Amino acid sequence: MSFPLVLSAVVAGLIGFSLLRGAWPNSVAYGPYRLVVAALGVGIGLGMTSLGLFAWLLLAGTASRGLIGAELGLLGLLSIWLLQRRSRRGYGEGLGPTARTPQEVWTWSVTVTFAVTVCCAVAAFIGLSISQPHGGWDAWMNWNLRARLIFRSGPEWRDAFSALLPWSHPDYPLLVQTSVVRTWVYHGRETLAGPAILAFLFTFATAALATSAVAALRGRTQGMLAGLVLLATPFFIFHGASEYGDVPVGFFFLSTVVLLALHDRHREHTSVFAGFAGLTAGLAAWTKNEGLLFLIALVCAWAATGLQAGARRELGREARSVALGLLPLLLVIGLFKLHFAPPNDLMAAAEAGKTLDWVSDPRRYALVAQAFTTQITSFGFNGLISAVWLLITYGICVGVRPEQVRNRWLFTIVASVGLMLAGHVVVFVATAEDVARLLNSSLERLLLQLWPTVVFAWFMVLATPEEAAQRDAERRPAIAS
Repeated sequence: MSFPLVLSAVVAGLIGFSLLRGAWPNSVAYGPYRLVVAALGVGIGLGMTSLGLFAWLLLAGTASRGLIGAELGLLGLLSIWLLQRRSRRGYGEGLGPTARTPQEVWTWSVTVTFAVTVCCAVAAFIGLSISQPHGGWDAWMNWNLRARLIFRSGPEWRDAFSALLPWSHPDYPLLVQTSVVRTWVYHGRETLAGPAILAFLFTFATAALATSAVAALRGRTQGMLAGLVLLATPFFIFHGASEYGDVPVGFFFLSTVVLLALHDRHREHTSVFAGFAGLTAGLAAWTKNEGLLFLIALVCAWAATGLQAGARRELGREARSVALGLLPLLLVIGLFKLHFAPPNDLMAAAEAGKTLDWVSDPRRYALVAQAFTTQITSFGFNGLISAVWLLITYGICVGVRPEQVRNRWLFTIVASVGLMLAGHVVVFVATAEDVARLLNSSLERLLLQLWPTVVFAWFMVLATPEEAAQRDAERRPAIAS
């Protein structure tokens, strides 16, 4: 691993961290969320520097090393801004209620198991990256291929999106591809370590975010249990090392959900978290086309739950904050889709008569339903038991916290996930020539995109082990009497 590659990761992470830390509201305690900000900073920093490289291509005409100086200058400005903000408010000034509870304790067995699992996951990721240095098939024919075309083409980088290569999905958004190009700009030439370090950052930033967010909001033991489930899902580590775009887009799905949970907790003090939720939702759309579906599902679910709760005025304030973070991303995505990307291959091949036949064919619905049922009930299979059944069993054992179930953000996320699954069903039924082949090649990856979000939401709703133990202890005297 060369120093320039490490520098590219550090600069991106610091840009994201400085942006988050500088915008952190005075009215909310920062201490409990340090690790959350660090994990978010990695992904947001990579997303912002990806946008920066795309802007650099538009302005400079080629991926030149002048980009490094521009990023370092931006980091310097953000650092000055951060120092000025901290000097005005003072360290720890204006801290609101903390997110921790008095009942939080470190469970030694969970801590040791979590540490061992992290080490095993890192070792497995490195081993997989060494054994398949070019990543998986889609990395060859899309993500890294597009990065090579952009990097090698110089001023002709727009040719990377030629419609002559429809099999390589030239319409896919560019966060992953431009981030790979960015590592090569720092390194000075192409290297297989570039996409590998990017995949590593997104994979373990996702696990760190799920762990730290649940820990900050529901307790450390609960957070480590959430991280254990995610890191012990074999497909999560395996697919993270494949260098596809599914783990990165899953990171931004999770980031949006975490920020909405923070907004729900601190909505009376600030709307900053809603703004960052708009930013991360936009970055999800800049990562994969599924991010656009997530954005539509999230907006519909969020508006519906707000109107149902009778929070019209509050909904308007939230909409302004979300739009502030989201609209710049939508402008960039619109520019790319309208002026650079050719039509999507599935949509381009669609014909009205054929589509009508497909959507009226019950056999296609049965095939899709069977595939979804099989994949969901066996997802995360590790040779012993499906992760889904494991989560359900654990939930039955510890129970739920009723006040968590009533949170508006949870209804929003459940509705969003449901709408996304429904949207995937529509795509499979209405656009796939060979629906069985498409289900076999993509359904598990689509579910993986939502897996970190589902794990986070599940452990947010469940009672912690400490709460379950206290509840059982209180029941024993009543039963004995």
